[in-house]
Amino acid sequence: MTLRRQLREVLTTPRTASWLARELNMRRDEVEEDLRHAIVSARAAGESVSIAPARCKTCGFLFDEERLSKPGKCPSCRGTRIFEPLVSISPKTASGGT
Repeated sequence: MTLRRQLREVLTTPRTASWLARELNMRRDEVEEDLRHAIVSARAAGESVSIAPARCKTCGFLFDEERLSKPGKCPSCRGTRIFEPLVSISPKTASGGT
């Protein structure tokens, strides 16, 4: 099974890039690259992709949803305590015909 297919199967529950890197014994930047591709593939296959953007723990500032890496500092309060983005992929549901 390919790494990207493995990522899509693991992401049925929300995960961060750091969590995935630890589980797969890879560097976070390597996982982020494969994660981006897995997201594109999932969307093309009609699967639902959910991304909870990175958020500042101090002021609640929300970062761009497309950013999968953990930001270094909050542009609003300059705090460094940041929640990482969470990504999940839901399988395509069969549509009922009426």
